[in-house]
Amino acid sequence: MRRLKLDLSELVLAFEDASLEIDRFLDLETGQVIIMTDEIREELNKIYTKVYSKSAEELMLFDEALRQRNLPDWEQEMLIEADQVEQGFGERYIRVPKADTREAYQDMEVFIETVADARLANLLERVIRGRGAFRRFKGLLDDHRRERERWFAFKDARLRQRVFEWLAEEEIEVVEE
Repeated sequence: MRRLKLDLSELVLAFEDASLEIDRFLDLETGQVIIMTDEIREELNKIYTKVYSKSAEELMLFDEALRQRNLPDWEQEMLIEADQVEQGFGERYIRVPKADTREAYQDMEVFIETVADARLANLLERVIRGRGAFRRFKGLLDDHRRERERWFAFKDARLRQRVFEWLAEEEIEVVEE
């Protein structure tokens, strides 16, 4: 089992994101969560094309190809990080799973079972049917402050549980800071 100091709240946020345009990776040495957007991946591929499109004698260094792109410092930093992820994927970096909407939907169903107000529970059961279920669910809870707060605590606890299950599958033990 690998012991790793990490920011659990950052990892929970990464788990919660279902964005198709963003991938997140866990650095197994630092515990940091690295973000890679589709735009950064596309730019990285342009650099790789430039670096590796020449003969073996003419191969360009990554740093030189990056410098030639003339990008802002923040983007260069993200590209250097993205290159490190690509080079160390599976060894130093692992992909953080994206949020699963089925699990999020099940969280709503399980939460509804805990709602003591039968009228509210029935309304919640109805609003989670069909398209827009998450938006309607949250909208209805906006009018019930106490249940809304309870929902967020419930959802966060379930999400943290999934994070710990994933870490256990990856044989990672969290070291508290």
